[in-house]
Amino acid sequence: MTMQKVQTSTHVENTPEAVMAYIADVKNRPLYLPSLKAVSDVKGGPGAGATWKWTWVMFGAELQGAGRCLDYQPGKLYSFRTEGGITSTWTYRAAPEGKGTKLTIEVEYTVPERVLPRLRTDPHKAEVEHVLQNLKTILDK
Repeated sequence: MTMQKVQTSTHVENTPEAVMAYIADVKNRPLYLPSLKAVSDVKGGPGAGATWKWTWVMFGAELQGAGRCLDYQPGKLYSFRTEGGITSTWTYRAAPEGKGTKLTIEVEYTVPERVLPRLRTDPHKAEVEHVLQNLKTILDK
């Protein structure tokens, strides 16, 4: 399996602290991650060491695994790693920009072997851009 990387940014009309606090709350994730079916068994948080279980749907295949927060710096950074059905590292960065926030999402991931035959293009780029737009819609004041 090959590790892939996607990065995208947008401007959000909200403070970096509000943006990162929303993202760091694992229970909010199904609201802005379109392919995330569920999170459960959330323990700790929102900082490093918080863990949870997840269910992701990709091309009709349900994938499950566990997530773990790697780093949380309020108003600046939130990063987590998933393992199981999909191995990925998501990093969200927030920086003041004008009266709002520049939000950048970077995702490194490995596509599961059983899903590879269904891929014609990289669906994760569109997914990450969709996540960014969902967050902008939710967090813009």
